[in-house]
Amino acid sequence: MALDAIVAFVQQNPILVLMVFYIFYRMFQSRQPWPDYGGNITAVKSLEDWRSLLNGSSLTLVDCYATWCPPCKAAAPVFARMSEEYPDVTFAKVNVDDAADVAKQLGISAMPTFKLFRGSEELGTQRGWSEGQVREMLDKAGAVKGAQAGAKAE
Repeated sequence: MALDAIVAFVQQNPILVLMVFYIFYRMFQSRQPWPDYGGNITAVKSLEDWRSLLNGSSLTLVDCYATWCPPCKAAAPVFARMSEEYPDVTFAKVNVDDAADVAKQLGISAMPTFKLFRGSEELGTQRGWSEGQVREMLDKAGAVKGAQAGAKAE
């Protein structure tokens, strides 16, 4: 009897049923852990982490992201690959929800935002995901790719 009522309800309200399933699906997806794409990436979880990362004079590229941000998810695997392509650059990620104090200090208002530093000096900012523009920012700062980095050091 109850099964007949459920079947009748679904037949009479298919769009409502689909919407409910979609909402539950999105809720489930948003609770999934952020995938680890590998690479040579430092997670910044506090202002102390951030300050210690900027000690020195090397280039640091930071990705300020949120787990609920679709462009951030699209950028993550490419960012991981880039971290392996540029061995002399420190790559870091800041989850703006978990490290709100760091995001505030960096003035993050949109995700993803990529910031490039040499030591504590900010060299550039890229709001939104554009692989070409992030690579251009690295190139302008003198970042050198893999095999070229070894040749430059010799």
